[in-house]
Amino acid sequence: MSLLGSKSAKKKEAAAAKPAKAAKPAKAPKAPKAPKQPAARGVVVEKPKANVYTAMLVLSFVAILVGCICLYAEMAAYGVMQFK
Repeated sequence: MSLLGSKSAKKKEAAAAKPAKAAKPAKAPKAPKAPKQPAARGVVVEKPKANVYTAMLVLSFVAILVGCICLYAEMAAYGVMQFK
């Protein structure tokens, strides 16, 4: 016999001598996974502090609000604000 033939014969004998593997029981289907949350940012950024432009924005909002209230009072004094 050739060397190749004797090796393959030994492999066949070794495979026949091994006991057959038992079949694994069927697994129950897995529940669907929840969608992954996006990864958190790696850099922590500090919230910027209020500056002069924020104060001017608030001041202008208050001024417009006071102007609207005064306009309403003026129109109500002349009776222009009549809803039917």
